[in-house]
Amino acid sequence: MNVADLSLHHVVVFNSVAKSLNMSKSAKELLVTQSAVSQTIKDLETKFSVKLFLRKNRRLYLTEEGKEFYYYTKKIFDILEEAKLCLENFNTLKKGRVSIGASMTIGNYLLPELIVKFKQTYPDIDLSLFIANSSEVIEKLRTSEIDLALIEGLPHASDKFIKITRFAKDKLLFVCSPQHKFTVSEKVTLKDLLKEQFIMRERGSGTRQIIEAELAKLGAHVKVAYEFNNPEAIKNAVSCNLGISALSELIIKNELQMGMLKEIPITNIKIYRWFYLMRINSYNKAQTIFENYLLEAFKNPNQSK
Repeated sequence: MNVADLSLHHVVVFNSVAKSLNMSKSAKELLVTQSAVSQTIKDLETKFSVKLFLRKNRRLYLTEEGKEFYYYTKKIFDILEEAKLCLENFNTLKKGRVSIGASMTIGNYLLPELIVKFKQTYPDIDLSLFIANSSEVIEKLRTSEIDLALIEGLPHASDKFIKITRFAKDKLLFVCSPQHKFTVSEKVTLKDLLKEQFIMRERGSGTRQIIEAELAKLGAHVKVAYEFNNPEAIKNAVSCNLGISALSELIIKNELQMGMLKEIPITNIKIYRWFYLMRINSYNKAQTIFENYLLEAFKNPNQSK
């Protein structure tokens, strides 16, 4: 058996059925009969001695083998699309599209300036940006709805097809209101800290995961009094003395300078985290250009593994 046993026709028909999970819909889409679609799938399964679909209660489901093969058929279509773009833009390879998913800290505070500078250099590369918490962004990458995922904290992605590269380091600071009692303390212990009401991001947030993980290493668990799904709300709540929090140094620089927030002088606790770039498909020319631009922008010999 060789590669010629797998034809583009097999790939096209399988991909269509895998997307719709309905042979009748696929037949209409491909302008063939339903029996022709069914025969193609049967031929594919017979040739490779594998079951790609299961039928239960008159519905189709992908088997594990089918899911993995579906991933590769999507890659084939991605490559074909990039090949077409390459031919269309042969003399202007700086054209293309990149869809980016970013966690809130990265999307709201790190990317805007970088995107402005990127567009000045590559005006013909279109960028789209989806901002959500880290778990939502990773899920968008898994389902191929975005090309790149930029998240904070340690990714819990076990998908073997996802490549992970860390590109920048960030520091998390414990902060309180200028009216809080901690502002007159020279030192604050972990024991003191744990008596306070914490304001945290929602579950699924990379920021929350790293804070809880680092404190758990010290045998500590905070009392979460309030949850907010964006950093701005947390900053406002802390400045109003509703509680304390730990926030990225990146997003509170202005508030610290203006005295709206105060860093808590906590002893013996330093929390750092990495920002990660995650991707599946590496054949998109525009995507590669953006990746390289991002990595170069945050290149720092002190941030090596």
